[in-house]
Amino acid sequence: MTIQFIKAYFLLLLLLLLSLQSFTQVLDDATFISINADRKKSIRRKVILQINNKDENYLSHVEIRHTSKQDFSFDYAKVLDQDGKVVRKLKKNEVFSRHAQSNQAFYQDDIISGFDLFWNQYPYIIEYSYTQVEKEYLYYAFWSPIYDQEAFTVHSSLEVHLPLNFDFQKKSSDELTYFHSKSQSNSILKWDAFHVKYQKQNELLSSRPVFPQVKLIPKEFIYSIHGSTESWSSFGTWMDQLNSGSTNITSNEKEKIENLINGLNTKEEIIKTIYYYLQDHTKYINVSIDVGGLKSYPASYVCEKKYGDCKALTTYMKGMLQSVGIESFYTLVKAGVQKKPIDINLPSQQFNHVILMVPIESDTIWLENTSNCLPFNYIGKFTQDRKALVVDGENSHLVHLPKLTINDVLVEKNFEYMISENDSSNIKVNITLRGEKFEKSRYSIFKDEGDFIEEVARNHVDMKDFTIKNQVIIDNNRDSTSLKVSLTGISTSVIRKIGNLQVIQPLKLTIPDFEKPSFRETNVSINYPINEQHISELYFNFSEKKEITIPKNIIIENNYGIYKAKFLLNEGHLTITEKLLFYDNKINLEEYSEFYKFISQIKNYKKKSAIILK
Repeated sequence: MTIQFIKAYFLLLLLLLLSLQSFTQVLDDATFISINADRKKSIRRKVILQINNKDENYLSHVEIRHTSKQDFSFDYAKVLDQDGKVVRKLKKNEVFSRHAQSNQAFYQDDIISGFDLFWNQYPYIIEYSYTQVEKEYLYYAFWSPIYDQEAFTVHSSLEVHLPLNFDFQKKSSDELTYFHSKSQSNSILKWDAFHVKYQKQNELLSSRPVFPQVKLIPKEFIYSIHGSTESWSSFGTWMDQLNSGSTNITSNEKEKIENLINGLNTKEEIIKTIYYYLQDHTKYINVSIDVGGLKSYPASYVCEKKYGDCKALTTYMKGMLQSVGIESFYTLVKAGVQKKPIDINLPSQQFNHVILMVPIESDTIWLENTSNCLPFNYIGKFTQDRKALVVDGENSHLVHLPKLTINDVLVEKNFEYMISENDSSNIKVNITLRGEKFEKSRYSIFKDEGDFIEEVARNHVDMKDFTIKNQVIIDNNRDSTSLKVSLTGISTSVIRKIGNLQVIQPLKLTIPDFEKPSFRETNVSINYPINEQHISELYFNFSEKKEITIPKNIIIENNYGIYKAKFLLNEGHLTITEKLLFYDNKINLEEYSEFYKFISQIKNYKKKSAIILK
């Protein structure tokens, strides 16, 4: 038997077996990459997937993202029935192309090409192939065997052919099967993955899904200009040269800045004044075109348009500071609420955001130039506590950005209850928001998105029938890193009646939900501390004396955090202090059961912690 016949027989047998399955199968997903002596890269990918029912038909809609600088074409696409017979072929006029618009980008030069190719008898097979050719790139390959979040991949492979004299760096997951061989003219690198599926994110505080990856990076590359990934210094030099000459602002803008800072005495005052000018007169819009979205629009562009993406706004801020003799540095960071670490041993393009570093005599100032509402020199959840690349020519180097501390994220709530014999209780609430909750609230106020006070009552008071009578937003100036809100109102749900008893559930602090250890699939990553404290003052105003039974005090403390609850009863007055602190932490699956036990202890205590009035 020929090799082709064996492959066809194996595939047909596999199709028959898998037809019994109830989820989409990626039977084979093969990517072949070839680099020629002129550094031109050709990518050919062939995909065979099985669709078993109507709910999976969305996968018959295929979309491939590419750029206008790439030569792209579909080689073929066809539908096979469960017996392996071709029942439909893609026609040229069925292929569509459009610009790739996203909610992050106002305009970008990416293109989406695709087709719809479905069949109405299940299961059926879609097989398609496409080719991309490009001359400028930063990766030989950036590959994962995961095809779709809902699909199970039976087999996926990557094969790369490189000229023998082309140096490269590689990083690949251990669970992949790897082969490396050489021909007369090429290095041949091949990775295979079998039986892989996307790991879904778990609940709050989960780590991002981990799945196999391959990164294959050229030591030398041409991307607009010549560059090198030999070191972070050489990569930063390339980035510096790519944006060379972009920081010059217009003469009209320079005059505005000089008038703006006239009479200011310290460097910090000058930087702050210019930063707030940026916030007040520009807006963030992602315009992702030109050199793959890596080259910044010049500062003069923002002078004219008054908008830009993170690169353009940072370049503009750098240009304004430069015009008054203040040095600053374009800084690349991999931003996101989840801390996605860069591989410090693999100098390369691993970043998705730009901020500005401004060194002064006694400190370093960090400027987030895309936000109109965050305070000056504020590092928030989006960029805190991770490595970043300071771009400074040959002196380019990695730094570690400041992290949010326990005090930076402290959320404080003070409740005052006036409880009488009627069904309603007068309540006063003072809330101080910091950290993530502060950032969200400042953004809501700035954008005027709905009723901010109603949102605070819903998210932070935790009483279904709380009716607001009066509200005040305190300390909402632009330099403040906290936001204070004062509310007064009425609630009829403070006391519940159970038989002859009256019951109050006093502990309002919310504990995040986590899966049981048997269901947990990923590590837990707490990317910054969670720190919340509630102090409740309950004043009882009854016509006759009641016996009041309070819960026992508790302290639960370990490597994951601290939970405290304390009850202090004086005549007619009860003070309750509840505190929860989670340390920033990475909790492996091996120790997850201990962490879950910590959470369960807190929840069990809270369930039983009722105040009984007789």
